[in-house]
This record gives sequence, C-alpha cells and structure tokens, in this order.
Amino acid sequence: MEMIIFIAPLLLNVFGNTIYNIAGKGTPEDINSFASLSLSYSVGLILCVALFFITNPGGNIFDAFAKANWASYVLGICIVLIDLSLILLYRAGWDVSIGTLIANIGMSLMSVVVGVAAFGESMTVMKAVGILVCLIGLYVVNAPEKTPAGESAALEEPIASEATQRSEL
Repeated sequence: MEMIIFIAPLLLNVFGNTIYNIAGKGTPEDINSFASLSLSYSVGLILCVALFFITNPGGNIFDAFAKANWASYVLGICIVLIDLSLILLYRAGWDVSIGTLIANIGMSLMSVVVGVAAFGESMTVMKAVGILVCLIGLYVVNAPEKTPAGESAALEEPIASEATQRSEL
C-alpha cells in the first residue's frame, strides 16, 4: 500500500500533464489566451470546490482558506505563467514532442539547483550524472538535423510573427 501512495502522485502527474499538453495544443489560435485561461480556471475552481467538499464533508472552505500562506498566492501566479507559456509555445510552432520536453528538462535542472541551494538537498554523484544526461539530451534534441548532403535541415513550420503573437495574447 505504501508503494501505491508513493507512486500514485507520479502517475497522476504524468496522466495530467499528458492531457494538459494535448489540450494546450488544441487551444484555438484565434481565442485570446487570457479568455481561454479564464474558462480553464473557472472549470478548475468548480472542480476544486467540489473536491474540497467531497474529501472534507461538512468542512468550511473559508476556514481552510484562512490557513493558506504566501505559497498559495504565488502558486496562482505561477499557474498563470505556466499555462500562458504553454499556449504561446504551441502558437510559436513548437511540436508537442519537443517543446514541453525541453521546458520540462529545463525546469528539472532548475529544481535541482533550487533543491540544493535553498533546501539543503544533497548533490550526489548519481544526481550529477543525471544532470549531465539531461544536458546532453537538451543538446541532442536541439541539434540541427543533417540532410544526406550534410547540410542542416530548415524548420518545416513557420514561426508566428511577433506582432501576431502580441495580438493573440
């Protein structure tokens, strides 16, 4: 049972992030990003309130709010930034298979730095090897593909202009 409690959050994260990226890629290009996010957060708010009362029958959500600290507010800001970046990432022409991979590797590397520097987590040889593998992976996925003639292949999808991106925000 302990293993299920340990692994279940990881599986939920992988499942949620997979659907999250599919939905992010499926966001219509002609909708204002903030209008789309407002709808998403409205659904999320309804779901969170419902889950609060399902998991805490008879609970007082306002009493629970009173226990929050700065982290709840900062998480709200971060959620907006992360969700906006996903929409803009796909509108800029990134593939689902590469854009989020690079972003998640970058986030993972920054998490190691923060964990060691701010929370006193240990840096082991195996973690250092893992970081090196991530850095090599970033190089590999970003390296230009070579054509049979040895020339770098050009991007296949056009990147949206800066003016177009600003108007779609």
